[in-house]
Amino acid sequence: MKSININQLQAQISAVMKDVERGEVYEVMRYSRPVAVIRPKKEEANTQKNRCDECIAKSDEILSILKSK
Repeated sequence: MKSININQLQAQISAVMKDVERGEVYEVMRYSRPVAVIRPKKEEANTQKNRCDECIAKSDEILSILKSK
């Protein structure tokens, strides 16, 4: 993951978007604090699916514990 401040992002938005299209992830900083992450759309979908899969697995685990009592 690369870090970029807002001024750099404004000046280099086209180059940054090309990097993102190739799979790069950027953390956008404002006053040395992270405020956003720019990542490829494809990666976002995978991240959300993984979160859903984790939640389902945890729910199944909880249900099996409750049923065994």
